[in-house]
Amino acid sequence: MTMDSVGKYLWIVWSYLKLYALGLWYLVKELCTPHKKPSGIESQNGRVAIVTGGGRGIGLETVRRFLELNMTVVIAGRNVAALEEAVSELRAEGIQGGTTKCLELDLMRLSSVRKFVEEFFALNFPLHLLVNNAGIMFWPKEITEDGHESHWSVNYLGHFLLTHLLFPSLVANSTPERPARVVNLSSSAHYIGSINFDDINSKKHYCARAAYSQSKLAQLMFTMTLADHQRSSGGNVVVNAVHPGVVATQLFQHVAWARIFPLLATTFLKTPHQGSDTVVHVALSSQAMEGGYYYENCTITKPATAAMNSDDRACLWVLSCKQLEIEHFGQI
Repeated sequence: MTMDSVGKYLWIVWSYLKLYALGLWYLVKELCTPHKKPSGIESQNGRVAIVTGGGRGIGLETVRRFLELNMTVVIAGRNVAALEEAVSELRAEGIQGGTTKCLELDLMRLSSVRKFVEEFFALNFPLHLLVNNAGIMFWPKEITEDGHESHWSVNYLGHFLLTHLLFPSLVANSTPERPARVVNLSSSAHYIGSINFDDINSKKHYCARAAYSQSKLAQLMFTMTLADHQRSSGGNVVVNAVHPGVVATQLFQHVAWARIFPLLATTFLKTPHQGSDTVVHVALSSQAMEGGYYYENCTITKPATAAMNSDDRACLWVLSCKQLEIEHFGQI
């Protein structure tokens, strides 16, 4: 075994240890901390939201809450038939408010992101809220057709492009009194993440845990940078990030202990409905009218020091725009 192989192995082991230690800490923290529910939510009649990954888990529960508030919800996901079936199940459960439209969106393919936006604009809907919820966790190594590592594409870069393309509509439908909003689902995993600018797509060494943490850190850094841009330009679109909690969803399909002991996951982790609480609070509450923050349990929480590094955030912004061939963010 070469020294390079030993180093790679130790790095992967260290990534596992950090993530599972963090997960254990958050599990204990959430069990010991009272769960908070959304507050300060006004009428949402006539408001339009897009929710990516809205066909299951936290995304579906977020859709449920929006429909209960009589919103129009555009649900984005890879399988339109599955999305429509999920909506039918909500209706069968008695959720009669609001309206839905299901559109295909595959964040593994940037062409799909662009097609989704074209189809959304063809609906002639205004846009008041974008919830970038879709994500993958701990997937085996996979490079997309655009040449990007899968966590990077799905969790971060695809949502960066989606937000860029939809931003003119958000701006057009935003006022100081009722601002449009972007909610990015990050994760507590960002605390142990780092941006590997020298190998952003993990081509030299791949660890699913490190790739996931990197993508969630990038999502938070993007949130803070875009919020800074809004403040400096006098814009009023509110951009925030949330950690929904350690939630029992299908994201855990690649987590060994959750597969082996599913009862532990359903017993001790938050439910998807609980996971949607912070998302809904940040998306709709009159108490979350300022941008650039990271929320846990409906509360502004200090993010990792890495997320606040202005030089790294600037480098990430430039890199992302370069990868997506964006000259001016939000201008199409």
